[in-house]
Amino acid sequence: MSAETAALVHEMVAAKAAEHPDAIALRWSDGEMTYRQVQASIQRFARHLVGTRRAALFNDRSPELVIAVLAVLACGGGYVPLDNTYPRRRLDYMLANSGADRLLCRSALADLITIPDGCRLEILDDVVQDDAAAQESAEADLRQSAAEVSVEDTAYVTYTSGSTGWPKGVEMPHRALANIIAWQVADSGSTVGWNTLQLWPLSVDVAFQEIMATWASGGTVVLVKEETRQDWKKLLQYIDEQQIHRVYLSFTTLYQVIEAAHQTGLYPTSLREVITAGEQLQINDSVRQFFAKTGAQLQNQYGMTETHIVAAKTLSGDPLKWPDRPTIGKAINNAIVEVVDADMRPLPVGTEGEICIGGAPVPVGYLNLPDLTAQRFRPWTGRETQAYLSGDHGRLLPDGEIEFLGRRDTQVKINSARIELEEIEIQLRALESVSDALVTAHTEGEEQFLAVHFIPAPGSDIDGEKLRQKLTEVLPRHFVPARYLEVASFPFTPVGKVDRDALARSVTV
Repeated sequence: MSAETAALVHEMVAAKAAEHPDAIALRWSDGEMTYRQVQASIQRFARHLVGTRRAALFNDRSPELVIAVLAVLACGGGYVPLDNTYPRRRLDYMLANSGADRLLCRSALADLITIPDGCRLEILDDVVQDDAAAQESAEADLRQSAAEVSVEDTAYVTYTSGSTGWPKGVEMPHRALANIIAWQVADSGSTVGWNTLQLWPLSVDVAFQEIMATWASGGTVVLVKEETRQDWKKLLQYIDEQQIHRVYLSFTTLYQVIEAAHQTGLYPTSLREVITAGEQLQINDSVRQFFAKTGAQLQNQYGMTETHIVAAKTLSGDPLKWPDRPTIGKAINNAIVEVVDADMRPLPVGTEGEICIGGAPVPVGYLNLPDLTAQRFRPWTGRETQAYLSGDHGRLLPDGEIEFLGRRDTQVKINSARIELEEIEIQLRALESVSDALVTAHTEGEEQFLAVHFIPAPGSDIDGEKLRQKLTEVLPRHFVPARYLEVASFPFTPVGKVDRDALARSVTV
């Protein structure tokens, strides 16, 4: 199926609902909904949202939230997921920057964000409804009034760390979203009766795979409470109790769940697919033992906010034969993934270069940032596609797979979250009590953390704890560095640049 002919995601879900109306589509701690009930709620709410161009979703993990995502798409709009754990200033910026004309949230959260002019508040409390008659009426009305959706229309806007000190939004078209979901459905064993855990916050695009690839295949999305999500042993037990067949995890989370399994002796045999993304996958004896006991296969997916998933490598068979550092595999359907030189020309096998991405996954660009869009999204000579320069380094292997070699700039990944070090540094330098500051990334065993090296302003009584508190007011929790080192000055290289490596070595791990 090509990107041009693929059904849109909400159409895929509607088709499965028609095929299997009585199958369980959604389950949570104290309830469940069939596909008929879910589709009724989607259609009813979509009819209410007709005319919406872009809707921001500001809510905690709930049936209302996942239904609202599909309702926004079905009415012809695009959605903007906002994480309710982010600081208010960051949320206010993202909502205003996105240009959303509707804000969808529970009444209890409405006071936690500033609603800009031109944006209308919509309370989500009553989205879920089981009414077959209402569904038929809603479907008819929706066909009459919903905007016609093009594959190039924006399906969603997600935000990623930006070097300006504020996050940058990425406009992802329906073409790209439909392509990844169609590929995931074809690649996975998920079907009616399969349970997929919905673990990731909606602000991370992996959540779209959890929800949409499951509903597009007739499976069941299983929600998890936040307290369970944060406790590895409880999460492991929940996976076992709910008979979860598929789970999407960062490598860091996967490793913690595996350690919990070894400590408790609980190895969920229901698991069939474990999908990891966001960090370099590393296989050790502990990982091999877990997969030998569960019998699950492990898939390493590669992508970023700007493209979502573009390549994958599946590990199956005897885990004892799995490599220590798996590759990122090959491009998914309708994607182009190549290693190129500075002129965007493909490099021969074994030569290190930048990973360049083209095809269906490449989006419109950055929201309201034309200069940065022109810098990172470029015409690809000889290709009928725009290219995205990932900033990742890799090399092509003889079997056609790509080996990931790391970042080329100051952007790092800490516990699967992509962080622009400059964003933190800009916030630090904006403080009157700080003359200058730099941030370095570190690994201690399985732990990853950031360290701040700061020069206090003359006469300032600033210290590490005060800096940490200041950063919590403007940055997400996972962006806030763990360690703070006061220095009199920064070391420099012979060519006059700050020696970040020397700074990093000064941190005791």
